[in-house]
Amino acid sequence: MTKLLDIVSRLTEAIHAEAIRTGGSRSVVWLVGVPLAFATSITVTLAVAIVSERFATIGASSSDATTIQVTSVTTTNSAYWVITFAVTVGAVVATYAQASAARGAAKDVEHFAFVNSATMPMARWVYYGVVMAAISALLVVTTMMLLPTMFPQVYGGVDLASADGWRFVWTVPVYAFGACGFGVGIAAVVGNPAGSVALLLGWMYVIETAIALAPNGYQMQGYMPFLNAVYATGQELAFTAPWSKTSGLVYFLGVSAATFGVGLVRIRRRRR
Repeated sequence: MTKLLDIVSRLTEAIHAEAIRTGGSRSVVWLVGVPLAFATSITVTLAVAIVSERFATIGASSSDATTIQVTSVTTTNSAYWVITFAVTVGAVVATYAQASAARGAAKDVEHFAFVNSATMPMARWVYYGVVMAAISALLVVTTMMLLPTMFPQVYGGVDLASADGWRFVWTVPVYAFGACGFGVGIAAVVGNPAGSVALLLGWMYVIETAIALAPNGYQMQGYMPFLNAVYATGQELAFTAPWSKTSGLVYFLGVSAATFGVGLVRIRRRRR
């Protein structure tokens, strides 16, 4: 019990240290990550909604059969841009934070301040994961409340209180938390900020899509972690997983934890 309390105490100290390291006037979290997550998610969502609502209004008032018709958006397709941008930004911030701390003076300070090499990476996963989970939850709720009110023609069917709506509210933050752990693990393995971020984004948006072009690609795509996580939120996708949505989320968290574990092994070997 005493050992467990000591671990929790050291982890709490490490989280506080990371908050201080990335705080202040050059904060990677509060001056870059959080504003970017809000700006990209809200801006793109509103831009798409404004254009869609405009076309829907024109189509509704026209008797011309050739006029563009806009299909109403369901709840399961209302938080796509939040899922895409908020989670990605969070993962990139966590990745960059871990990779940048593995170089220069920060590396030496971390080495002497925390004997256990796993303490600071775990603290970063918890710190960035919790922050971005809270941000993504707020964005999901805000988006799903605003869309049906501001754009009733297209988004009138969006319902935050529905089963699909509530699924977004809890699964998107869990996805964001897991993505931060995946990013920290990638950064721990690579050790270079630019290379780590490039590998993360390349995996998320190139490999997981392009693998469908390989022989038996669609079957392999069913095991891609990030696609499974998006599928688990309830977002509409042209994607078939070999299990249920909740199982897909558990699978993603397992892959994130495994990637994080490989990163810890890599850090431990560097310290020798």
